[in-house]
Amino acid sequence: MTKILHLSDTHLGNRQYGSDIRRDDFTRGFEAAIDRALQEDVDAVIHTGDLFHRRTPSLPIVTNCIEILRKLADEDIPFYGIVGNHDRKMDQQWLDLIRETGTAERLDQTPTMVNGEVALYGIDAVTKPAWHAADFTLEEPPKPDAFRLLGMHQLFEPLVPEFYADHDLTEVLDRVDIGIDALALGDYHKTESRIVDGVPAWYAGSTERCATDEIEPRTVSLLEIEDGDLERRVLELDTREFESIRIDFNEGDSHGYARDELDRHQLDDNVAIVKLTGERTPVTSSDVYDMAMDKGAAVCKVDDNRGRRQLDLEDGPQGEIQSADKLIEEKLADQNLSDIATDVEQRVRTDDDLAQSAIDDTMQELIEEAQAEAFDERDAETDLDDADADVEVSEE
Repeated sequence: MTKILHLSDTHLGNRQYGSDIRRDDFTRGFEAAIDRALQEDVDAVIHTGDLFHRRTPSLPIVTNCIEILRKLADEDIPFYGIVGNHDRKMDQQWLDLIRETGTAERLDQTPTMVNGEVALYGIDAVTKPAWHAADFTLEEPPKPDAFRLLGMHQLFEPLVPEFYADHDLTEVLDRVDIGIDALALGDYHKTESRIVDGVPAWYAGSTERCATDEIEPRTVSLLEIEDGDLERRVLELDTREFESIRIDFNEGDSHGYARDELDRHQLDDNVAIVKLTGERTPVTSSDVYDMAMDKGAAVCKVDDNRGRRQLDLEDGPQGEIQSADKLIEEKLADQNLSDIATDVEQRVRTDDDLAQSAIDDTMQELIEEAQAEAFDERDAETDLDDADADVEVSEE
């Protein structure tokens, strides 16, 4: 029997709500998943994209990742991954760099065999403009009776709601050009599974909560494959809890009212997501933040919607609605922007600690780094051209 742990969407380096605590939580979630692989004594681990939250993770984040992966390498357990939309770069990928440390391998459209029984394949995240032109053809495994498992990082119906999905999964089954026995998927942060045209497919979910509506426990999937049969078990991870709080203010409600409302919730060491509605009062969002932190919250985010007109969404779209950040990221991905343009946009939009006065400095710093890198590449090409010219002259 072959045992494989499937995890996805670890988003290492995500400084959620501008908090170092949350950034460290994402690292701990990843480590908890790797520790679970060790506990289950698996034969391999597969990761289906978004290992990092950004395409430019900091050096400490990359170093921490390698140190955690070293636990698997020390036990001779291979770690196989693909590239997601968050950490996708224009040229060489982070997985290529990590491979040089001996702690990870990158899956592709050729088979990677595990125990001579399972053929693993991987297709990196594909942008919408490139989707129809992409070649999904997979190479036949060396053993015709091998179990064929394909990892991808896309939003597919029917596993996710139609208005949320990018593509139909049945199309992929037609385009890979060989028979597939199972599909391990990433990009959707909830655990979902479905049989599609006779093929089991599932999302492992993320290892940490990336949004306030991700209330379910975080999970990984344990795959047990024997004689061509697959058994999949969902394993829960121990992660920091979110506490969602709504405080509805009436005119005249004081600080004492806000404290009483917070007292109704368990905040100790949790992430407090507080939404203020109703009438404007002297109680500020900063006051509520301080109260929540004083009551033991590890992290607090306050959304002050008081005094705003409430729209009646009863007749609107039903089901889960994509977050604004997710929509922005997908639209930007479709534009095929340069790395520097994407980095500037994401830094300004997501870095809560970036003061308005620092935006210009941050943009200049990123642009100067990109310019220096471009000049280095140009100089290298010039040196190579000069060397070729010298060779041609000497040959003459």
